Amino acid sequence: MTVGDRVSIKQGLRVDKPHKVTIGSDVRINADCTLQAHGGIEIGDLSMLAARVTIVTANHDLSRRGVEAFDTLVEAPVRIGRHCWLGAGAIVLPGVTIGDGAVVGAGSVVTRDLPPGMVCVGVPARPVRERPGAEAESP
Repeated sequence: MTVGDRVSIKQGLRVDKPHKVTIGSDVRINADCTLQAHGGIEIGDLSMLAARVTIVTANHDLSRRGVEAFDTLVEAPVRIGRHCWLGAGAIVLPGVTIGDGAVVGAGSVVTRDLPPGMVCVGVPARPVRERPGAEAESP
């Protein structure tokens, strides 16, 4: 894993394919998070993952059946921008980019890219309002 300065990681982090994970500086990862990094994971500076956040970067090939599907992975990277906050129990699926300054609500499932500076909630997660102070953050 590539880890920046002043990173705090609480007990229980599980990482699959750590050589494909890049964590920026001043990042906070709370307890019991899972990083399934087959396709690669990038977490930007000053971002926070609350307890039990799961990031998944691969899925089984849906065009295959039975055991063939299990043996075939389709990988896609996940990028989490700077100043992001993923709430407790959030799940991020393969191929997603979360824009700088975005907040993902607790229990949300991120199935597609999320815009910068927005509070995003739900299953699937969608923007509901601008994050207070987002306009003041620098890239």
